[in-house]
Amino acid sequence: MAGIIFSKLARPIKRAATLIFSKNAVICMRDGKLCLLFRVGDMRKSSLAEAHVRLQMIKRCVTYEGELLPFHQFDMDVGYDQGLDRIFVIWPITICHEIDEMSPLYDVGEADLKNAKFEIIAILEGVVESVGSTTQARTSYLPSEILWGKRFEKLVHYKKENGQYNIDFCKFHNVYSVKTPSCSAKELDELRV
Repeated sequence: MAGIIFSKLARPIKRAATLIFSKNAVICMRDGKLCLLFRVGDMRKSSLAEAHVRLQMIKRCVTYEGELLPFHQFDMDVGYDQGLDRIFVIWPITICHEIDEMSPLYDVGEADLKNAKFEIIAILEGVVESVGSTTQARTSYLPSEILWGKRFEKLVHYKKENGQYNIDFCKFHNVYSVKTPSCSAKELDELRV
């Protein structure tokens, strides 16, 4: 009996190991806006229920009063208002954070990124359907792991012959270069005005 209970309790941890994140995040243009992108995928055939993504930046901050906050946490929007943070992970998904005036990356350009000191934490949570337990997988991206002017390669292909989608997980981490301004999103907005 104890073995059965232990097995059920251990499953969510094993389940989290099948959730993968891209080894790098990228910054590129999407729909005319500078965005931070990263990829999540599920290696199992059974999907997570109620899966959602959160993104937070941790960095040093000084308040207006001069108080030093060495590990301040900034929420990074991944579409909470539109429900885009809730995902159905049946194939790899690219998560997008639009770098706007509310983003902690708003005044970071390509040159600034190289010397920046922060960490971005990506958290994927969901319910394991088979046992009803919540599981969580997370990763983090340092500035050195964020590639400017790159985009993820396509890895989902439709086969007309059999009417199925095929996923090439060998390309999960692959990126390619795309034309991207080297200035910050703030400077880009100022140029447009």
